[in-house]
Amino acid sequence: MKSDRKVIIEKHKKFSQSALWRLQREYFDKEGINAWVNQVPFYITSNPFIAMCYAKIVLPFMLDWSKKNPEAKKHPFYVMELGTGSGRFSYYFVKSLLELMKAQDIQDIQFCYIMSDFTKHNIKYWESHPSLKPYVDQGLIDFALFDMETERPVTLINKNIRLSPDVLVNPLTVFANYIFDTVSHDAFTVHEGKLYELLFSLTTDEKNMENNRPVDMEKIEVDYHIHEIKTSSYYGNPHFDSILEDYKNKLVSTSFLFPMGSFNAIRFLKKLANDKLLILSTDKGYSTVESLDHLGHPAISFHGSFSMMVNFHAIGEYFKNSGGDAFLQTPRKGIRTSVFSSGFKLSDLTQTWHAIDEWVERFSPADYFALHSRMRDSYQEVTQLDIIASHLELARWDPHIYLKICNHLISLLESSDAETIDFIAHNMPRLAENYYFMPKTECVLFEIGVFFHAIKNYEQALKYYLSAHEFVGDQFGLFYNTALCQHHLDKNEDALVTFNKALVLDPESKETQEWITFIEKKLAGGGDEEKSPADRAEEEKPE
Repeated sequence: MKSDRKVIIEKHKKFSQSALWRLQREYFDKEGINAWVNQVPFYITSNPFIAMCYAKIVLPFMLDWSKKNPEAKKHPFYVMELGTGSGRFSYYFVKSLLELMKAQDIQDIQFCYIMSDFTKHNIKYWESHPSLKPYVDQGLIDFALFDMETERPVTLINKNIRLSPDVLVNPLTVFANYIFDTVSHDAFTVHEGKLYELLFSLTTDEKNMENNRPVDMEKIEVDYHIHEIKTSSYYGNPHFDSILEDYKNKLVSTSFLFPMGSFNAIRFLKKLANDKLLILSTDKGYSTVESLDHLGHPAISFHGSFSMMVNFHAIGEYFKNSGGDAFLQTPRKGIRTSVFSSGFKLSDLTQTWHAIDEWVERFSPADYFALHSRMRDSYQEVTQLDIIASHLELARWDPHIYLKICNHLISLLESSDAETIDFIAHNMPRLAENYYFMPKTECVLFEIGVFFHAIKNYEQALKYYLSAHEFVGDQFGLFYNTALCQHHLDKNEDALVTFNKALVLDPESKETQEWITFIEKKLAGGGDEEKSPADRAEEEKPE
């Protein structure tokens, strides 16, 4: 039996060289897509609203760039997502961008969306995903292995194209959502005009060690040691060193992170793209010097993996110091969105600048999430269906939200007006189109079927129940509800088969047995005067 003795994992390590980053990578590589199933939070940057915001910025950028550079239309615009993870944001973005291009009848701009990650497990999941396949088949989506911590060639798996300045003729657009917070940082402290390096020591209980490594990252204890920096060229890079010097002079007493993993990835991408980059990033972090002051030592947030607050201000200063530009959203509680450019000024691109102001500064993903969170925490108190319908419209008919409120929504149908119910019914196809399958999660197609079933639109209900079977497999509730709809549509032979399938899954179901008996009599030419089990119960409720 292991004791409670403490084991030193490492002592006085520069944070960017800490074992924590290796453990982080191993976690994501081991878990693959399962990391995003009730472990790593990701909804906030993987919903239809934020994807629409990004599309409303990227399309004006492509139009602005093409207007200033007529040759641009001869080459595709590449859009690369870093640390793609589940792929849900990718799906919503490409879908949104195509909708915008169709609405504006834009046919002469080419694009290719690159889903990238450092682990092959995630790519394997994307390659077989039914929602992504149509876009992959059209050449609109491709995949690439990309490790933000290592400079290695980036090759598109399907097109077999290696990214280079010759390939990336147009600026490379990069999405960095919830990724700058999970790659390596350095840490520093400023006090009384002096700059200190913050060194990390890691310990854990001996019983948390297995094969000379910690099992549970959440049980690691972090201690700090400070070491004064007496040189003005800590990194030997004028862009980085000037930011540190500025912090030393402007900050009073604080600790702050310096996003070296992000900087290294950005420098590499700048080289690939001939110094022409547009980066959109949404994450938790700091965007002003003032917000960096009077902070304690960096907090590490564990959630299966771990994440840190992003120093967006430092990233912005780096871009501006190297001839680029930055648009940092005014502070919001929680997440914030930032836009960076290299090789051009954002303000020189009229439509792009207006779109950034509209979808980053005015009503942003952060503002949307604040409203969504309030609804999420109190939707049971809402007694008016039109308020729920308005929230779904704002959320662009997001399956994630519908799955949380669907039972309450169904309970409000009987007391609601026909116009609101018709509005929801009219938008159910949009909800279905936004369904992005992930393992061990509920299927919105089934719940859409329940909605139509509840309003007695049995034809639509049956359609969605049958569609759901591909994703949920054989389930009693699905078969039972499907059979009910088949009966109401006078498809009693089909209903009998389906009720029998339901009975196999739940042999004790009295209701199923009664339905089978009733339909068998009906098919045999008798029982016309007999009431159905639903009539006898006076009410039919889908499972």
